[in-house]
Parts: sequence; C-alpha cells; structure tokens
Amino acid sequence: MFVSRCLRLVLRDILSQSCLHHFLLEFVGTALFLSASLSAVLIKADLGSTGPTNHSRPPEGPPPSGCPLQVVLVFGLSVAMAALSMGGAVHLNPAVSIAMALTLRLRLWRAALYMIGQLLGGVASAALLLGLMGDVAPAVNQVSSGVRLYQAVTVETLITLQLVLVVMVTTELSLPEVATPLLVGLTVSLGHLVAVGVTGCGMNPARSFGPAAVTLDFRNHWVFWAGPIVGACVAALLNDLLLRPRWRCPGDWWAELKQLHVLTDKQQQGALTQLP
Repeated sequence: MFVSRCLRLVLRDILSQSCLHHFLLEFVGTALFLSASLSAVLIKADLGSTGPTNHSRPPEGPPPSGCPLQVVLVFGLSVAMAALSMGGAVHLNPAVSIAMALTLRLRLWRAALYMIGQLLGGVASAALLLGLMGDVAPAVNQVSSGVRLYQAVTVETLITLQLVLVVMVTTELSLPEVATPLLVGLTVSLGHLVAVGVTGCGMNPARSFGPAAVTLDFRNHWVFWAGPIVGACVAALLNDLLLRPRWRCPGDWWAELKQLHVLTDKQQQGALTQLP
C-alpha cells in the first residue's frame, strides 16, 4: 500500500503539465546552449587544423590552443543566452539538478527527469553539429596528456563546486531577472579559463555526454561524471549547512525529506502543492 501510494504521487507529478513543461525547457535549453558553445569548439579546432577538411586532433587533450578565449566567452555567453531564452527557470546541467534534489529544492524524480532532458539535449546538439560539420571529435572532453586522472577529477570537482555555489546563491537573492543568467555565465567562463587546458572543461555531464555518445568515444568518461557530481554535492552541503544554514540537525533534513513519502491521498495532494 505504501509503495503504491508513493508511486501514484510520483507518476501524478511526473505527468503534470508543469513537470513536462520543465522537461521540455531543459531539453531545448540544453540543446540551444550546447549547439552554440560546441560549434565554437569545432570552429576553433578547424581553424587550427592543417586544411579545411582536417578535423583531426591529438588522441588525448583538448583542441590545441594557448588560451582559447573565444571558446571561454562563447560558453559563458551561450549559457546565459539559453537561460534567458527559457525564462531563467532551467538548470541546463545535471550537476545543478543533483544539488537541488540533495537540498530538497527539487523532488528526486523531477531531478531525474530534468537530467534525462539535459542529456537528450546534449546528444541532440552533438548530432546536429555532426550532420552540419561532419565531425564532433574535437568537442569530446578528454584528459590532457600528462594530467593524472585524480588531478582531472579534482579540477572538475572544483570548477563545478564554484558553479553550483553561484547558482544556489543567485536563486536565493532578489536580483534583477537578467542578472542571474549573466552571473552564471561568468562562472561558466571562469571554469573554462581554469580547466580548458586540463580536461577541456566538462563541468556539465550533459556537455561531455553528447559528443561522447555521438562519437562513441567514452575514454575516461567517468571523470566528467565523478568530478561534477562530487562538486555539486559538496557545494550543496557547504551552502545549506555552513554558509546559509537551513537545518539545525540531520533530523530536520530527514523530516523535510519524509514529506515526499506521505500516506494518504489527501496528504499527497497537499504535498504536491507545497513542495518545490
């Protein structure tokens, strides 16, 4: 009985117009963001090649460039553009959705659905660019030669941590509507300035997954999931337990979490209207 009631709650919420609308926003927003940003990576790689049709790249590491300022700016501006276009109420990054679910700002099943939309958006953008340009191999994130895997995971963790912290802070402050996407875009650009020469800067599993899935190149792909997930979890706990405490003890967090698992239909309906 308890399990069936919980399943009814989950299905009722997933099939609601609001949830499906947000799923669509995540898919379209991520596809829009990555189509713009990954095209900059491919153009940069093409300009650095020996011929107009040579899309080759070293087997390990990001596209050859000293300081790819063009790529850094495009990633930051494109994520700001996509967020503004979608109304600002999008994550565009599975790491952000995980952090929101961990801090009970988002139901777990909604976070999973949003992540599916983001990953599909990443695949759609990579497939579109593959059809237009004939190759997306330079856009596949790889650990640079000479960089150890634990170093790559650490870098991905740190750049994701600062991104998620900024996202969480900006959602709590009363800022002008345009300010939040721009601040997040600047944070994305900062992450690329730090990590583009180390890992190509994943920071976003959807960004890493799309080109990898299209090219079937999953070498060291776990780095671009492990780092962002750890970074998102650390940022969520740091924000809600230390910087802006929401709970006095673990029991408070558990009590709020249990609201997702109510027993009666009346309580279920109440939970759906009260939870984020």
